Amino acid sequence: MKWALGLLLLGLAMPAAAADCPTGRFRAAAGPDVASGLEIGKDGHFRYFLSMGAVDEGAEGVWTCDKGTLKLTTQPTPKPAAFRLDKVTDGEEAPFSLVVTWPNGQGVPAVDFRIDFASGEPVTGYTQQDGWARDFEDRWPTGVQFAEPFYGTESALLPIPQRRGIRLHIVLEPNDMGKAAFDDTLVTQEDGKLILHWRGGKLPYARDEDGE
Repeated sequence: MKWALGLLLLGLAMPAAAADCPTGRFRAAAGPDVASGLEIGKDGHFRYFLSMGAVDEGAEGVWTCDKGTLKLTTQPTPKPAAFRLDKVTDGEEAPFSLVVTWPNGQGVPAVDFRIDFASGEPVTGYTQQDGWARDFEDRWPTGVQFAEPFYGTESALLPIPQRRGIRLHIVLEPNDMGKAAFDDTLVTQEDGKLILHWRGGKLPYARDEDGE
């Protein structure tokens, strides 16, 4: 009886490994501009990587399967990247300027931003490595919001001090940037391929020739 109970508990601890729950190694089948791999282990764990344009990310975690549909969950849960206002410098030459840097002080280019005003249309743009400056003349901004376009990091609306000659220094804390935060993320099956539902799209994978 103890032996039978042990087998039962072991079975409950392992994911369903029925014929409709694929395991093995798979490669993205999405053209030469995308390199990605997905490994579904028989022990209930997975590994994933993706290199596509400016995006390089990976993940490890656990999977479950229900009627042939996999669900991936990254473990441990990644800590998302975050923007924070580091300081406001007075006495700047430009009436208003901003800069976004990494914690080591290196400038971060291509960060999108939107500057709001008490009235009228907002101003949008993106950062340069050495910052961004503008004279708004008779208008003065009330708040600014940042968005990092490659991994989807967004800031809250940050208030802007109501005085001229200032420079906002924003720090982008990377934390676990580059680790995909899967949370029951679906992998379905279609025409003999696995389809990862991620980043607002569907990425197909074919079984690797060396996969199990």
